[in-house]
Amino acid sequence: MLRGDLVEVISGINDIPGVDTIGMTTNGLTLTHKKLLSLKEAGLTSVNVSLDTLVDKKFVEITRRKGLNKVLANIDAACDVLGSENVKINVVVMKGFNDDELASFVRLTKDRDINVRFIEWMPFSDNGWSADRFLPYSSMIDSIASDSVNLQSITSEDVSDTTKWWKGRESETGEEFLGRVGFITSMSSHFCSTCNRIRLTADGNLKVCLFNGGEVSLRDILRADEFSISDLRKIVGTVVREKKEFLGGHGDMNGIKRDGKNRPMTLIGG
Repeated sequence: MLRGDLVEVISGINDIPGVDTIGMTTNGLTLTHKKLLSLKEAGLTSVNVSLDTLVDKKFVEITRRKGLNKVLANIDAACDVLGSENVKINVVVMKGFNDDELASFVRLTKDRDINVRFIEWMPFSDNGWSADRFLPYSSMIDSIASDSVNLQSITSEDVSDTTKWWKGRESETGEEFLGRVGFITSMSSHFCSTCNRIRLTADGNLKVCLFNGGEVSLRDILRADEFSISDLRKIVGTVVREKKEFLGGHGDMNGIKRDGKNRPMTLIGG
């Protein structure tokens, strides 16, 4: 959202044949109604808003700035402009910090068709990850169930979906919530066998797994004097075929942490 040419960037991507959807991950602070209208017209179809707490004091602690009410208002604006079903709220869950807020996030789905996704805390460089503060998927389910909210599992039609989806219900009345609740369980119940994702970072590196520090610079290949599309296809194919079986070849979350060669998520991209 800090780019002055963001509308032009999205419009350019939208003009590429074969591109059906364009999503954007943002902290939501400047995602105003007016800007959303321009972004939608350019081709934006969905947004993921990173929001780890609904408590003012915690928001300031984790983001080092005020603005929770502004983010919540901009989420409403995104629902209005893009449609609630095209808005996701991403919540990284940390034991002892925001694990007491899970039911409150689930209740955001009660009256609108919004998606709330709880993400297991992953050990990236410089994010302060600790096994003592890690909360697994199963514990999240238990925490929500103990707070007057029932969850019912939903089967996803997308076999490569990285999210386990559920519907919330009020325990006392059985009233079903309009939106969905998802869990991204990369650490405790990985989905590597069905993952079909690769990433191109902002500095031009191809990354086939979030948890492996290995990257290949496509930027340098494209800038080479004797570059050809055939060469590019071969290199991309080779890199993808060398992808490790699961979790970047590290075995588990503690192995990822011990490796320590992966760069921060802020530099990888949401």
